[in-house]
This record gives sequence, C-alpha cells and structure tokens, in this order.
Amino acid sequence: MRRWRDGRIPILLLVAMAVPAIGHAAGAVTLAAEEGAPPVIVTVAAPPRLGVGMPGEVGLVYRAAQANVVAVLQTIEDMDGPPAQRATRQRAINVIARAFGRETGELRIPLAFQTPGRKRVTFVLVTDEREESEPVEIEVDATP
Repeated sequence: MRRWRDGRIPILLLVAMAVPAIGHAAGAVTLAAEEGAPPVIVTVAAPPRLGVGMPGEVGLVYRAAQANVVAVLQTIEDMDGPPAQRATRQRAINVIARAFGRETGELRIPLAFQTPGRKRVTFVLVTDEREESEPVEIEVDATP
C-alpha cells in the first residue's frame, strides 16, 4: 500500500479501495470517487500528415463520469512563419448526439487544413455545466 513520506496513507487511495466499482452495460467501470470529476481525454489518434484541402479525421477517446459531454473545442494554430503572421482558429463541435449519456466512448472529429505547414491542434471536452477537460495537443503536418 502506498504511503506518504510521513507514513500516512492517502485518503483518496483509501476511498478508492473501499468503494466498490459499479459495472455498466457498456463495460465501463466508474468509482464513486470520480463523481463530479471533469471529463478526461484519454487518447487522441491523428494522421501524422494530412494534405491541404484533404478531409481527415481524429479519433478522440474520452471518459466522463457524469456522462454529460456536449461539445469539443478544437483550436488549430499555425506553427510556421513569424509569430505575428500565424493564424489561430477555434470552433466548438456539437457532440450531444454522439456523447451525451455515455460515460466512455470515441468521437470521430473531422480535421482539414487550408494552408500547408506544421499545425498544433488542441482539443477540450465541454460538459452541459460548462466544465472543461484538460486540453490535449497534437501536432500535424499539412502537406501541399
């Protein structure tokens, strides 16, 4: 059992061990200690390169204890060129029909670029209570 340096056992560890897991029909396991926690982006899978003007997709695997994800904020930043000339675009993608009511899942998010170069793409999950997940960033090369 893990202990702090002074010998105390972390309370969250005790709670996690004492609270029984509840199985759900989808096979997801949620601990009662996670209730009220913001959603989490578990993984993001994207192609390393994408042609300019070519549609692509990003696979975003998430976990949301309250099953209340309603949108994905997607921010695309140009990484090439002088900082003053770099463009940043942000959009909110409605995912209510695909994610609301589900504690875990995978979202397919469309991704396309209009200009060539390195891009930083940031994803954030948003709940119906305007709670946000930690941002997850990926870098993609947009080829001409």
